[in-house]
Amino acid sequence: MKNRLSKTILVFFALGLISFAFCVQQAQAAQINGAITFAGGVTLDTDSVNTATEVTSWVDATVQSGSGSFAGLDNMAVAFTPTWFFNSGPIVAFWSVGGFTFDLIASSVFQRFGDGFLLVTGTGTITGNGLEPSFGTWFFSVQDDPANDVFSWSGGTEAIPDGGATVALLGLSLAGIEGIRRKLMRSKS
Repeated sequence: MKNRLSKTILVFFALGLISFAFCVQQAQAAQINGAITFAGGVTLDTDSVNTATEVTSWVDATVQSGSGSFAGLDNMAVAFTPTWFFNSGPIVAFWSVGGFTFDLIASSVFQRFGDGFLLVTGTGTITGNGLEPSFGTWFFSVQDDPANDVFSWSGGTEAIPDGGATVALLGLSLAGIEGIRRKLMRSKS
């Protein structure tokens, strides 16, 4: 009778452990998601995008559209770092708007079109508004007159996979079940 009672308790313990593993989620803030686009004017270090290597100033940069976490930021002014080399390493607080900050990891010229069009791409980390930091990729484009050095910046975030807490909890549950199974096998002997 006592042996049967201990087996019942162990079975309920095992079921509780499995339930715990499947129901507990890692406590974390939500990820930043969505896309954001900016537009405005820039001053370049040369008269043509075909030879330019940097932005020396930003003029009237605003959010043109935003989705996901960036929804509702339309028409807000964007603060960019004062100067930026197209082929750049890290820049802390490259831009900020609406409680979000983008830290540049790297950027490089993606393509120069001979007819006065430049495309730069880059990566970085977006933080803000109580959300988890998220990795983002973006494109910057600018062209010669008659566009009067108008630029376009578009970027989005990418999902970051679970850090493994779910797999760890599942592994602990399976180890617990194996331990209970061994204990039951020993008690039968």
